[in-house]
Amino acid sequence: MDLGELRLSRAHLNALPDAVLRPGFDPACLRPGILHLGCGSFHRAHQALLTQQAIEAAPGDDAMRWGIVSVSLVTPGIVNALAAQDGLYSVLERGPSATQVRVTGTLCRLIYAPQEARVLMQALADPAISLITLTITTAGYLTDPVSGRLDVNHPDVRLDLRRQHPHTAIAWLVLGLGSRYQAGHPPPVVLSCDNLPSNGKILRQMCIDFAALKDDRLAAWIESQVQFPSTMVDRIVPVTMAQDRDDAFHALGLHDAAPVPAEPFSQWVIEHFDGPRPRWDAAGAQYVQDVSPWEASKLRLLNGGHLAVASLGLLAGCETVAETMALPGMSAYALRFMVDEQKPTLPPSDHDISAYARQLVARWRNPGIAHQLERVARDGSQKLPTRLLASLRDNREAGRPSPCTTLAIAAWMRCAAGLNDAGQPIDLQDPLRQELFRLADSARGNPFRLVDLLLEQTDIFGVDLASDSGFRQQLQHAMRLLHEQGARAAVVACVSAWSENDHGTGAVTRCQQAAMSRTP
Repeated sequence: MDLGELRLSRAHLNALPDAVLRPGFDPACLRPGILHLGCGSFHRAHQALLTQQAIEAAPGDDAMRWGIVSVSLVTPGIVNALAAQDGLYSVLERGPSATQVRVTGTLCRLIYAPQEARVLMQALADPAISLITLTITTAGYLTDPVSGRLDVNHPDVRLDLRRQHPHTAIAWLVLGLGSRYQAGHPPPVVLSCDNLPSNGKILRQMCIDFAALKDDRLAAWIESQVQFPSTMVDRIVPVTMAQDRDDAFHALGLHDAAPVPAEPFSQWVIEHFDGPRPRWDAAGAQYVQDVSPWEASKLRLLNGGHLAVASLGLLAGCETVAETMALPGMSAYALRFMVDEQKPTLPPSDHDISAYARQLVARWRNPGIAHQLERVARDGSQKLPTRLLASLRDNREAGRPSPCTTLAIAAWMRCAAGLNDAGQPIDLQDPLRQELFRLADSARGNPFRLVDLLLEQTDIFGVDLASDSGFRQQLQHAMRLLHEQGARAAVVACVSAWSENDHGTGAVTRCQQAAMSRTP
């Protein structure tokens, strides 16, 4: 049989096995109402799937207006693969003991921006598109880290000011909003779906700043008329591997060139906004007045915990989060990191933070999800300040010890040296990679010297932590524990400092004493 006849497509939807969930509507009847910039795996396993569930929850002609125009700004590969499948693809929801396969059919049009600029411009200008959503990664916002405003000296910004058809998402978005402004049409609501605190506020400022470089009137219109609600998104979506493609084929009986693995859990918290939208709430999304409490708990527990686990796991020679969580003491370490050290730094809210922490541990232990540690730890020098150092500062100011956090920071430092506990290389992907390796070479294997050299990097640690002698001493002891005993033993030593009768701060104090049990 010809390969094309075996490809996932609308023509083969009705022939799928009963165990495969498929769209509860005819994808061919969808009309575009959402335009999404960034046709990556997370978008397809999160927003596009939740949109399908929203349509299914409230069927009818109005629901069919929420088809998605999905745009790739960088590479044509995913657009070509999906176009050959009528926009269909499978999501493999991998639980601890079973995998549920869902075919998703909300992508009604696919655009590769560099080759279809006019088509994208027409879609952005279309009044039927009432929502524009984005997953473009943190770097795509082109933010100056010092001022928090648009980096006007960024080469892409300067080039996009001169190009007829831009390359960056911010420039495309402003161009599209400008077309609505010129035509007198109401603007779309713009939602960032990136893992970025206050993502709506940041996106709004970047758009205003870019527009102001071209037209002050457009910038004023965006500032006064366009809604940019902040959102919090959460779902673990690993990189698609050959095994995922094989599993998709066996489940579907058809070739799928774009399957996406994901955990069963998903969350989407959206600030209230005016205007039409799919019934995302019926698919599990939450609408709130202020998304910041959800952002804070995710940033410090999930993102901070992920970085801590990844750093320790890489040193221990593990490859995935689930493999690391299976190490002796690691689940207890992660739970105490979140409950005893991160939870006290969070703003007051109605969240059950302890229950959230237990849920995270269970999610991370899921053996069905091959979440690569090197991907979690990528760009660690940029993640460290917000995910570990910010809570450390809060705890030190309040007089609360943070041995689990300190151990995680020491583990990151060891990873920055480029070798795990067995002396094997760690493929560190970091914008400061060469500088970190240079500093590690200068330390000449002396763990205390490595601490001193890295603490001097004030763009990471700031002046306050570099001059905090108490923190330096605790970090040196954690580093020595890792250097002499390795990550596996260090985690066990930290966890074993808690007795069954210890609770709260007293338990943390004993863990810190264990990490500092030897003097230099």
